Amino acid sequence: MVFGMLIGYRAEGPPSSHPTRSEDCLNRKAMPSLLVALLLTLSGVCGQAAVGQPAEPSDQVRAGLRDMIAAARDAVFPALVHIEVQAVEHWAGQESKMISTGSGTIIDPSGLVLTNAHVTDKGRRFYCTLADKQRIIATLIGEDPWTDLALLQLDVSTIHGYEGGLPHASFGDSTHLSTGDMVLAMGSPFALDRTVTLGIVANPDRVFTGGPSNDVEDLQLGWGSQRTGIFTSWIQHDALINPGNSGGPLVNMGGQIIGVNTRGGSGNGFATPSNIARGVVEQLREHGQVKRSWIGVGFKHLERTGLDRGVFIDSVDADGPAFEAGLRAGDVLIAIDGKPHTVRFPEEVPDLLALIASHPVGEALEVKYERKGVPATASIITQALQLDEGEKVSLRKWGLTVNEITPYEATWRMLPSTEGAMIDSTRSGMPAEMAEPPLQYGDIIHAVDGQPVLSIRDLVNIYSRLDADQDRPEYVLVEFSRGDSKLITALRTSMPDSADPPRDLPRAWVGIDTQPVVPELARHLPNPDRLGFRVTRIYPGTTAAESDLQVGDIITTVNGVDLHPSAIEQAGMFGREIRRLDIGSDATLGVVREGERVDVSVRLERSRTRPEEAKREKNRDFGLTVRAITFFDRIDNRWNDQVKGAIVDDVERGGWASSAGIYAGDLIQQIDEHEVANLSEFTAAMEAVAEARPERVVIRVLRGPRTSFRFVEPEWAPILEEDNEEPAPAD
Repeated sequence: MVFGMLIGYRAEGPPSSHPTRSEDCLNRKAMPSLLVALLLTLSGVCGQAAVGQPAEPSDQVRAGLRDMIAAARDAVFPALVHIEVQAVEHWAGQESKMISTGSGTIIDPSGLVLTNAHVTDKGRRFYCTLADKQRIIATLIGEDPWTDLALLQLDVSTIHGYEGGLPHASFGDSTHLSTGDMVLAMGSPFALDRTVTLGIVANPDRVFTGGPSNDVEDLQLGWGSQRTGIFTSWIQHDALINPGNSGGPLVNMGGQIIGVNTRGGSGNGFATPSNIARGVVEQLREHGQVKRSWIGVGFKHLERTGLDRGVFIDSVDADGPAFEAGLRAGDVLIAIDGKPHTVRFPEEVPDLLALIASHPVGEALEVKYERKGVPATASIITQALQLDEGEKVSLRKWGLTVNEITPYEATWRMLPSTEGAMIDSTRSGMPAEMAEPPLQYGDIIHAVDGQPVLSIRDLVNIYSRLDADQDRPEYVLVEFSRGDSKLITALRTSMPDSADPPRDLPRAWVGIDTQPVVPELARHLPNPDRLGFRVTRIYPGTTAAESDLQVGDIITTVNGVDLHPSAIEQAGMFGREIRRLDIGSDATLGVVREGERVDVSVRLERSRTRPEEAKREKNRDFGLTVRAITFFDRIDNRWNDQVKGAIVDDVERGGWASSAGIYAGDLIQQIDEHEVANLSEFTAAMEAVAEARPERVVIRVLRGPRTSFRFVEPEWAPILEEDNEEPAPAD
């Protein structure tokens, strides 16, 4: 639940002390005592009321509850941060930038921040706003999509104050939660200032099930194919959470983190338990990732199976360790490493998966199972659990995005191997889509220019080599597969040139706008029998403006030829009659003015270029098209001849220009140090920028009556995530 807005929040006061983990039980024991004290207070108040003294027991309850909430809030609020992520998405054949926000909690005085993986997903830059409004750069320590958790590290060298260490919150024990316990959800919903909402635990052990068999459902991380939450029994609660709360803490009345808010909707929130989060944090801090074992087995609980012990094996991956060890779908798992296991209900499935995942990678997992009632044993050598979703990258000049083929993708697509690079999307009008045959979604590239493509890294290296080669061929041969077919195509290595729109030949023109006066309209005018064309506008600086024509005149004839439009569809009749005449000649327009007929002579001009006919320049790098300023643009925008530039005609959604906030209608007047007075200067400026490849490009635009500076951050070369990450801590 990431929300794409950026709003700072208000400081809530100085940092307060934070309970340690050892205080968890004390806090839980103190809660009943406080409630007892409240009841005793109420009974005393009621006793006083019996002898005639005033009493307000509801006020006493509210005051006690308010104090409990305030204490829990103050223990965590100073450690609450608002997270802004500058991320990338790959779609429509290009890489697009986006801003998303979420919430997080400082969990260590050194500046470690716990949040959701779907908040940090595909992030390139991270910023955290502290309680005192300091906006601090953060780096990604690691992500664990399987539990939807991530760890950031604040750049403490840029933080002012907090000499004794940053305020931080501590973990509580989520296994102590019971249905009905009060909890607080904290975060920055809709990117607003820090908030807190109150609720109760609805279910401390929730799993998502569906279908007639009541099986545990797979959840996806964001919009991709990566599964998440398979090891998680969620804390369901009704403390209100909204988009932007993601990654924020779920807090008990003792002021401790007992969950990380991850999902929500329809009045329900779902948090990852703190006992899961604590273990993930330790591994991310130490390794930058969470190491887990995988055996390639899908389990089903015993409901409807007729079995009374064990775990039903629902599926076994043919390329997995369990299959190699002899297990098959339909077997019943009885014991793991000598310990019996029975999964009767869906809520017990995540714990079993977590147990197997916690086994050391590469070591034997000893299992007992039954097949048709016959006992058997197997020794399963576990493999490392890999992510479902691989890396994605944009090959900008070819107009396509490609995915890494993971074992999960290969299994579900029934591919023979993980070799190659899979096309995820293509961009309209670019080489990949214009090739014959065109490349399309799902195609797998195996070779380019005679070089084998065994991985996405190979493809990126080939693309980069060709892009840097000034003598690169105009086309390269691409070998790819589409289903069972092995195909080849010729792919252009550079972006195609854009063509200008067609223009009409110069014709005679009168500098006015008109509307047809048809019979239905004429009946409401003083002269209902006078059909023609009413002058609605006279363009300044034209021969029409120098003539005796006036706004409101109804033109009924041109050189004696009657103009009698009978329907609105004949709105072009006047223009067609004018275009039959010669440029530079005089035309006599018969007009009706205040009921009188008047002849007006107008010298016919050469037709002016209209905006839709203007010369254009498309820059596919920045994803925008600009055009020349026309006569009509100057009139409509009230620009004099001193106003120069190139008008933005179109901005591709998700492109560099769009991400920087450049809009159609903006007038580009400067690009970095290059002044832009016309299209040729725009082209020259863009060529200079492409040659220099700066990290940031500053574009000055005129928007309405004001100038505005737009800051574009190009990604000149394809970036794989491993290229963008700092080295993980040593094992």
